[in-house]
Amino acid sequence: MSSEPPASAPEPPRSSPFPGCLILATIVIVFGGLIVLYTVVGAFQNRALDGLTEERATPVPVLEPSPAEVEETMARVEAIGEAIEAGEAERILLTATDLNVLIATSEDLADFREQTWIERVSPQGIVARMVQPVRDGVLRRGVRYLHADFVLQPELRARTVAFKVMDIRPEKGDAPEGFVRNYQALDFFRLDPEWEVMREAVSSLGAVYTEGDRVVVETTVSAGE
Repeated sequence: MSSEPPASAPEPPRSSPFPGCLILATIVIVFGGLIVLYTVVGAFQNRALDGLTEERATPVPVLEPSPAEVEETMARVEAIGEAIEAGEAERILLTATDLNVLIATSEDLADFREQTWIERVSPQGIVARMVQPVRDGVLRRGVRYLHADFVLQPELRARTVAFKVMDIRPEKGDAPEGFVRNYQALDFFRLDPEWEVMREAVSSLGAVYTEGDRVVVETTVSAGE
């Protein structure tokens, strides 16, 4: 344990750092994975990809949140951890702004600024504007940049939370069906079930899904309550 902070430092929060870790790790693994993943496609798709991608990346917006927005976001995030610690069934709603606030304010997510912007949350999933490098074939060594909206549907599994790619909507052109299937088949966008925080938390989560324009995180009553 660290020593007590000096008198001039703000009083540390009483709640566990767990909830922030969970939300931040979710974004890092999901959106970070999208950024660094190089999708290799067959030669038959090379010409199609040239029509979907650009030679240079165009940065996406970065939110400049107000102090009130940061406070509201952190209150929601902390509520998840508090419910888990108390063993209570709660239903916490997160907005697209909440996710953008975390990207904009967390130094852990600095590498993802100008590359990931949560446009909205819809019943179909989380719509994230991405700038992603794409290797354009097995033999062609060049890297181009895909500017697209990725539609991701969160789902709770037995040991983890995954984010299924429902659709890819390029800024120009239409993504070939096989290109979208590559992402779906990888099942890459999920939290590591062996990650300590995930092992401790997953049994206390009842569901993670989108409803209207919110991401819903449900916690469950712990055994013995």
